[in-house]
Amino acid sequence: MANFTNFENISYCGKEAQEIFSKDIYALDLRGYGITLMDDVKGKQKIYNGDMGDVWQAYTCSFTPEGEVVLTEDFIEPVAIKVNMENCYDAFWPTYLVEQTSITLDGGIPATFGEWFFNRLRTKMAKEYQEIFWQGNTAYTGNRDFLKVTDGVEAQLEANTGATKITGSTFTVDNIIAQVEAAVMAGLDKAAADGANTDEYRIFLNKNDVRLLMIALGKDCSCNLTNSTFKNYAMAGDRLIVMGFEVIPTEQTRSTVIFGPARNLVLGFDTFDSHLEYRVIDMKQTTGDNMFRVIAISNIAVGIIYPELFVYSRP
Repeated sequence: MANFTNFENISYCGKEAQEIFSKDIYALDLRGYGITLMDDVKGKQKIYNGDMGDVWQAYTCSFTPEGEVVLTEDFIEPVAIKVNMENCYDAFWPTYLVEQTSITLDGGIPATFGEWFFNRLRTKMAKEYQEIFWQGNTAYTGNRDFLKVTDGVEAQLEANTGATKITGSTFTVDNIIAQVEAAVMAGLDKAAADGANTDEYRIFLNKNDVRLLMIALGKDCSCNLTNSTFKNYAMAGDRLIVMGFEVIPTEQTRSTVIFGPARNLVLGFDTFDSHLEYRVIDMKQTTGDNMFRVIAISNIAVGIIYPELFVYSRP
């Protein structure tokens, strides 16, 4: 059986760190939902999006321009974020030993403790990274300090005077359908007034609220195949469609609804930042303590193009 007492330091800097960061960023749920990802964001810069007007016209010999391109702009600015942790080996040793013993008995090569812990930590880092994207607020006063690093989507929508805000209530099985539909209808009215195309609009809900919505919709179903009453929802594989718009499970605040064009939400980062690094340090080599430290440095930026197109419903 393999020797599991090896607690080697691990360090990923330079190209290795960039590759890890890139892999984690591009694996986030956000990318698959149509949200815009922007790399190489090194400082405050403009972000653009736009639409085109009608392009076809009756043929004439002369050049008579009729097409129109409308660009809107906003700003995005990255902030550096870090992980500083210190833990005792004893808290993780039993789980690590069982998992690596199983791998060894199956003929595999066990990971060092540092590699094992870092790979587990990356899952937690990815979750909190997305929570910053949605819930980040520099004015946050709670006990989750990492949310104070920058203003996320919710804080930016709240601060924008043009975004449509709806005061709702805490979601329950009995009221969630009505609140989601109210946000969608408000967004459709706004889009109609602005002449906006809603093809890329999505309904964003917290992952747990999506489950609650599905329970509510299940109760609303007549479950009678002879009933021809039209319903405003459908399932397309594992995708939930409400009023013709896909419902996206996110890490936003519970009991909130965000409705608008997914591509107008922008996650900025810099995979080429020389400061990106990840380290797991065995403290027995320096202090004699049965502890290890984790150090990680990364970056994030959040932006919204034309927030006036969005509806934000919150309690």
